[in-house]
Amino acid sequence: MCEGDVPRDNVVIIDTNMPMQPLRRPITADSALMNPNSRILALKAQLPGTTQDHLQIFNIEAKAKIKSHQMPEQVVFWKWITPKMLGLVTQTSVHHWSIEGDSEPVKMFDGTANLTNNQIFNYRCDPTEKWLVLIGIAPGSPEQR
Repeated sequence: MCEGDVPRDNVVIIDTNMPMQPLRRPITADSALMNPNSRILALKAQLPGTTQDHLQIFNIEAKAKIKSHQMPEQVVFWKWITPKMLGLVTQTSVHHWSIEGDSEPVKMFDGTANLTNNQIFNYRCDPTEKWLVLIGIAPGSPEQR
């Protein structure tokens, strides 16, 4: 197959237990996250001309959309914090979004001003989901270099 024959907007899922059988889906997204425990895929795409992100969660085996939500601002970092919960970080706040039920993302806390416009590289919670940690880095001030 030539490179020109491959659709440009594809998500390829490779099961490490079956690496020779990749699953290709014609999906347009800026980012995709595979659930760590099940065949559930989360997708994020910025809405053209806005700073808003459209989020969707799909059950790949059932070939069905579980839920979707339009965030009012761009999600700068996201990850599965539990097998049933996505952690969503924006420039101003942190949200949790359960794959169960029809709930929207729930704001957990507002970000501090010193994290705005910095690189977020991890977000975690303890098993009770009462202790949360957002980890990022900021450039040093020019006088400290």
